[in-house]
Parts: sequence; structure tokens; C-alpha cells
Amino acid sequence: MLEIWEILRILLFFSWGIPLLIFGLYGVILLYYGKRGKIERQDKSELGEDKKYEPLVSIVVPTHNEESIISRRIENLLTLRYPQEKLEIIFVDDSNDSTPNIIEDYSKRFPCFHLMRFRKRMGYSPCLIAGCEAAQGEIIVFAEAGSFLDTQAIPYLVYNFNNPNIGVVSGKDVILNVDEEVGKSEDLYQKIYNFVRKAESNMDSTIYMKGEAAAVRKDLIKDLKDLEGCPGTADTAIALFVRKKGYKFIYDPRVQFYEYAPSTRRGRIRQKVIRGANLIKVLWEFRGMFFKRKYGKFGMITLPFSFAMLTLAPISLLAGVFFLILLTLINPTFSFMMWIVIGSFFLLTLLYSKQIVFTFLEFEYSLLKALYEIFFVKKTHDQIDKVASTRR
Repeated sequence: MLEIWEILRILLFFSWGIPLLIFGLYGVILLYYGKRGKIERQDKSELGEDKKYEPLVSIVVPTHNEESIISRRIENLLTLRYPQEKLEIIFVDDSNDSTPNIIEDYSKRFPCFHLMRFRKRMGYSPCLIAGCEAAQGEIIVFAEAGSFLDTQAIPYLVYNFNNPNIGVVSGKDVILNVDEEVGKSEDLYQKIYNFVRKAESNMDSTIYMKGEAAAVRKDLIKDLKDLEGCPGTADTAIALFVRKKGYKFIYDPRVQFYEYAPSTRRGRIRQKVIRGANLIKVLWEFRGMFFKRKYGKFGMITLPFSFAMLTLAPISLLAGVFFLILLTLINPTFSFMMWIVIGSFFLLTLLYSKQIVFTFLEFEYSLLKALYEIFFVKKTHDQIDKVASTRR
């Protein structure tokens, strides 16, 4: 019969073996597709003047109490290199400050600007959906008040839709405050994150939507009422909704937007908790796509592995720490060797790059906190409270 310390040892190895297996297997798959695959799109260089595609584009920008930055955001939209007569810019506002007044002033001077106003707090998703339903464009672009689109973002987004198999496109986040410690850490995270999105797009489709710069075909989301009651944020839900219809959702690194990372680690964790909780909720809502061959590699590989990384991996890591502490109390000799191995690994990683260690720990902690808020606090995360330091 096994002794208690032997049972704990088995539970420890099992708990830490699960995330190692998840990250290891999916990591190998991503490395393969990241290096050898090719994103299914039509590059700008492949388009001749006779094939120029410039449909009416509707940009939807949900806003809530953005009076400190909304003028800069609007000025940024005026620099976009796309025919202004083919642009419709819809601000969907539920503010209780002067944000709507500033937008109205601009709409009097520029007919492409339109304001939809709610008198009570609606939240990000209802505002985004209302804007999409009101949009007249063939292509709908999602944008946010706290980020700034590159001048070529719209043309690059639009070019992707020359491929009839593509339904959703999302872009690349460029961090502006990389001279700060947290900004540098976020920049590293984004590099890893973007490699994952590239590999997933090469394989089939990605799950990671960037609502600051993304686009979807209007005719694929005319039935958005089917998403009513869907937990999480509407941008990611729309992407999976479109993929469920058989169209690809890809990442295009040429589509760039600029934003500031939070200035403190506390603010960064808060931001990631909200994003992680919303992503977990949306993936669970679309769990019917898991392991379904009709959705290709997206259903068979990307969705189940991603959900496991967001839920099973952090819980298993935490359980492993718990079992190691118990093992330390029961069998100090064996656990001492484990602590030496773990400590040596972290020390070597810190010497190589402390940003990697901090980024990983913050990511896993944020996911654990997100899971706690979902299952125990029963918190909703749609009425997103922005981190003030990201508005500069």
C-alpha cells in the first residue's frame, strides 16, 4: 500500500505533467505551422489596379467616458488612408461625461461621423452589436477609443477580403511605452501572442480577436440576435460565430494599431483578468465546436488546446504547488530535492530573461483570478472598466 507521501508525489507529477503536456504538444504544433505554413490571404502586392477593392467600410467605436482622449482618437481616424466618402464611422456611446458632445462637434464638420447614444450604461458588447446592426458598410471594422489605427490599417484589412474564404481579420498590437518596465513586459507577451496567432492562422483560424483593429463581412453577421445572452465580449463571439459558418478568422500583422500598456503590474493584471475571463466565457459558449471535424483543425486542435491552456493548465499548476507544500510537511527530504530543481530552473530562467518569468507568472495568476471571478464571484466582465494609465 502506498504511503501518503508517495500518493502526494504522484499527484504532484500528475498536476504538473498536465500543463507540460498541453504546452508541449501545442507548442510543437504551433512551431510547425508558424515556420512552415502560410496565412490564407491575398497580399497587397498581388492586387493590380484593375482589381482594386474599395467597398464601403463602417468603423464601429464603442465609447464610455473617454473625454480625455476622444479628440485624439477622432483626429487619428481622420488620417486613415482610405477614401473618406467610402467611410462610415459610428461612435456608440453610453457616457455620462462630455464624450458625446465632443463627438457631435466633429460630426457637424465631417459627415462620415455618426453618433449613437445610450442614456444608461450598456457595456461594450451591446454597444458594439448596436453599431454593427446600424452599419451600412460591406465591411465592418471594430475599433476602440483607447487605441490608434495605423494610417494603412483599413486598406490592409480590406485587402484580405478578396479571398472569399476569409470572414474575419484581426491586427497587431504595437505597444507605445516599451521604455517602461510593464510596457516592456507587455511587448514580450505580444510577441509570443502574435506568433501563436500567426501559427493558428496558418493552420486554420485563430481564436484571439483584437477588437482594437479587426474587420468582418457585414453579410455574415446580419443575424447577431443569435448572440444575445452570449457571455463574454461580442468581438470574440462574433469571430467564432463567423468561423462556425465556415469562414476563416485570420491574423494579419500588417494591420497595426498603437496603444499604451498599463503603467503598473496591478493595472496590467486587472486588464488581463478581464480579457481572460471574457475569452474563457466565449470559448465555453462555443464548446459545441470542440473536436468536431466539420470545423477542421480549428475545431479539432485550436479550440480544445486553447481552452485547456486557459483553464486546465493554471488550475493544475496551482494544484501542483499545493501538493508540493503538503509533501514538504510530510517528507522534507524528497521535497527538498524538488525545491532545488524548481529553484534552479527559475534562477536560470531569471538570468536569461526576468521578463519571461514575470510574464508567465502574471499570465497564470490572471487566469486563476479570472476563473475565481467566473465561478465563485459570478462576476460579469462586459462593462469593462478601463485602466486609466492606458489613456495618454
